[in-house]
Amino acid sequence: MWWVNDSLEALSRLCGAWVIDCKDTATLESLVWKRMVLPTTTGKKALRAAKVTRDRVVDTDASLAAATAERARLQEAFDTEQASRPPSKWLKEPNWPNLPTPLDVDAPPSWDVNDPDQDLQDTALSVWHWIAGLCSRWSDLEEERLSRPLLRDLGGTFPWPIPVVFA
Repeated sequence: MWWVNDSLEALSRLCGAWVIDCKDTATLESLVWKRMVLPTTTGKKALRAAKVTRDRVVDTDASLAAATAERARLQEAFDTEQASRPPSKWLKEPNWPNLPTPLDVDAPPSWDVNDPDQDLQDTALSVWHWIAGLCSRWSDLEEERLSRPLLRDLGGTFPWPIPVVFA
């Protein structure tokens, strides 16, 4: 189990890691209570067997789609403004970050760790790496949005949190 920081603050994305016995329901419950959860199929079974409530399960596809839609909305606003200007007054194109490809939590992209217990940790680290990448790219997107008065007018002068969608 990994904790990931999804905020825009300049903190480490990796906040904690535990390998726990699925029968340790008290510890399991305390680690997921009132937190966003992204379990693998095995993790879902473990949580269900332990009768642990998980009310905020992250839908990575929908969260990625929401981030992609927001980037498209900002680009559309820029394109509309650009089309209204003569070429001599065109603005510099935004440099939007590439968002990651969709995530399969049971078969995430490989994340190489030189560890003899890699099978145990590889999936968790790979999922963490994907989430950290999405959060970092969202932070970059917000930095680009906030650097442009036109786009600040769309959403204010404070960074928006990453759009997390729950299943």
